[in-house]
Amino acid sequence: MKISHGLEYAVTRLLTWLVQILPGRIADMVAFVLGRLSYAVLTSRRRVARENLRRAFKDEKSPGEIEQLIKAIFLHTSRTIVEFARQPVFTHEKILKMFTSDGREYLDQVLAGGKGAMLISGHLGNWELIGGWIAALGYPLDFLVGHQHNELVNDLLISFRRSLGVGIIPVGVAARGVIKSLRSNRFVAVVSDQHAPSGGVVVHFFGRPAATPKGPAAFAVKVGCPIVFGACIRKGYNRHHAIAYPPIYPPQTGDTEKDIVIMSQAYSSLLEACIREYPDQWLWTHRRWKLD
Repeated sequence: MKISHGLEYAVTRLLTWLVQILPGRIADMVAFVLGRLSYAVLTSRRRVARENLRRAFKDEKSPGEIEQLIKAIFLHTSRTIVEFARQPVFTHEKILKMFTSDGREYLDQVLAGGKGAMLISGHLGNWELIGGWIAALGYPLDFLVGHQHNELVNDLLISFRRSLGVGIIPVGVAARGVIKSLRSNRFVAVVSDQHAPSGGVVVHFFGRPAATPKGPAAFAVKVGCPIVFGACIRKGYNRHHAIAYPPIYPPQTGDTEKDIVIMSQAYSSLLEACIREYPDQWLWTHRRWKLD
């Protein structure tokens, strides 16, 4: 093990332990401070967010409005990170009290179909906690997750996700694990809104071409299951609103690649609509549009 990995784990473990033992309100205040600090320090991320917002909203927002949005984005991201670190202290009962929702009937609809579903979200609101809400309601759920280079940190983050009562499918065994899960009539949840460096499909996102992972739609087409797009919107301290949208079924055009593109565009358009309504809750600091 690299010494740097050991130090990184020690710092991560200490900080997450601290926010876990703090009262929730105090931890949220810490998140506010971290949000202000990260805005001041991470100048390159500020530039990325500013460029993305300018190009996405063009003349819809003034420079002053964009700058206020950037501050709110850093604050929201910090609160989400702190909430993620506190997941091990959340019981299912506590999570259910934190949520209101719309569209739960769509989860019941696809589960009754017997083929499972790909649950897609973006880095919007608290994208990790929506899985905890779904699991707390009793739905069979697996997370498809990437792998961190630092094994110790990777195991720690997985433990936070498992604390919500969800299964874990590592990306390394994704195909086998996802297909097995779907054929067992389970939900497979994945965040799919970042640039796909290779093997992706091109969708239109805020009027610009964006390379998007093809995996979620490809699994849906292969198994014949629907995609359900959902989001977890922050409404305040310990208050979230979960939204599930009507299922997107494979169009069965006879052209597999065309079906994948159609489904990928459909959930990307739903994500864009959500971001336009809650622009301060998406991760604008990511270089999403690398094609142009």
